[in-house]
Amino acid sequence: MNKKTSLTIKPVRLGGLPLVHAVAQKLDLMKTLEHLVPTDPRDKIPVSQTLYVILCNVILERFPLYKIEEWAANRQLIPARLISCLNDDRVGRALHRLFRSDRSSLMTSVILKAVQEYHLQCDRVHNDSTTVTLFGQYNIDHKAAKPKRGHNKDHRPDLKQLLFDLSVCGDEAVPLYFKVWDGNVTDDKTHLRNWMALRGLLGRADFTYVADSKLCTRENMEFIASEGGYFVTILTETRSEDKTFKNWIQENTPSWQEVLRRKKQNHPDSIWWAFESPFPSSEGFRILWIKSSDKQRRDEEIRRSRIEKTVEALTSLQGQSHRSHDRLEAALKDVFQENHSERYFHRQVIRRTEESFKQSHRGRPRPDSSYRKIEKTTYSFSWSHHQEVIRYEARCDGLFPLITNRKDPAGEILGIYKYQPRLEKRHEQLKSVYHVAPVFLKHPERIEALLFIYFLALLMTALMERTVRKAMKENGIESLPIYPEQRECRRPTADKILDLFRDVRKQTILKMGRPVETIPDDLSAVQEQVLGLFQMKPSDFFQARSA
Repeated sequence: MNKKTSLTIKPVRLGGLPLVHAVAQKLDLMKTLEHLVPTDPRDKIPVSQTLYVILCNVILERFPLYKIEEWAANRQLIPARLISCLNDDRVGRALHRLFRSDRSSLMTSVILKAVQEYHLQCDRVHNDSTTVTLFGQYNIDHKAAKPKRGHNKDHRPDLKQLLFDLSVCGDEAVPLYFKVWDGNVTDDKTHLRNWMALRGLLGRADFTYVADSKLCTRENMEFIASEGGYFVTILTETRSEDKTFKNWIQENTPSWQEVLRRKKQNHPDSIWWAFESPFPSSEGFRILWIKSSDKQRRDEEIRRSRIEKTVEALTSLQGQSHRSHDRLEAALKDVFQENHSERYFHRQVIRRTEESFKQSHRGRPRPDSSYRKIEKTTYSFSWSHHQEVIRYEARCDGLFPLITNRKDPAGEILGIYKYQPRLEKRHEQLKSVYHVAPVFLKHPERIEALLFIYFLALLMTALMERTVRKAMKENGIESLPIYPEQRECRRPTADKILDLFRDVRKQTILKMGRPVETIPDDLSAVQEQVLGLFQMKPSDFFQARSA
């Protein structure tokens, strides 16, 4: 501060906040929060504003909840005089109110606004789930989804979890619906409720629902078809139709038709062929068998590797002496289990008994000496390749079956299913970019509310990505130099876009506590180009205010 002029400079760190504000305003997010989340006139900070601060933090920098106050300082999200009120107790109470609110109506309002404002194509919906692993003990006497042990996708079966179920549209994988389930719920039990919720949300039943093999149950498929909907999923290996076709191709050669080819530099092309199965499902649905050149090479390499490792282990085991039949059997079982290869081998344990005689008394042998017989039993084994099984599997290399009630050409059905990894990227974003765990909350109600915030974060960032990619395509821009060292990026993610503006600030000159002038940072050419894709001017960026 200059004592003569009483001038001070107040820095404000903007980062990517203006872009977040722009999306929130198009979704009418603050109005919806104010309308549907219970308020209390005694609140120093409106609960809607607290929730919006948490959302911005999740999208931009992922500070732990107990550091929200530190993160929000100098960001103009709430008045500076109230920053100290943004403590962890206020954050926890805001999440509790969000849990008690009508979150279903809140989600519906936001999603419908997104569909309307961004003209999302919702004729195809992809569904998948992941687990949110939790540490610690949790009270299960509550109305929220219950943390329980189940099939943990983080490979931590010792910890409790919640099931995070997400559905996205086939338009840049923008999230449309999500639900938190108890940790021990299996995916096959969730699809009907998800489908009915999506039907109510979209106001139509004739969309295509795409999911993994857990959708492939008679109840799920027949219900969707009977309601006028469509589905595409993987036929499970446990179904009889799988074995029937694989037995059939041992004596018959399908007329494979190439439906997709992708060029690769310095590698063989990736090719997919399709064949309409002559055997429909037991429900009468269509089965398409797909053969992938990449999967064919992988299957062959995996089988060869398993066989080679097993042969090496068996050869080593043969060189040892075995006195116990049970121990030898256990050793063989361990070898086959470790390499998942028992079906590729014939084996037989061989018992050998060697006889010897020893004088029953000490001293030199005499004509009347007596002898006792000693038997020594050892065990060995022989093995050979199970050539029939190897040939059988080789005929099935690269195959996977799709089951559907759509009548489109095989190439279109395959294209629909191959979009599924885009949804898996959203789960990866949730865990590796947004670091959804560990969750520093002990109340399951607040955890479920926080996961709702993460869903909103996924929605808003997906809309950012879609806006930029669509604008790049319309303007003939193949890539943006937003990677480190200005390397080109063909499909920018929201995280990279927001990181481009991480250090952008503006300085406000105050005289006697009143603003006199605001001096923004100079933007780079790339930053201005990205703002142009958002249809924002630099002046709009620096003047943007909280939604």
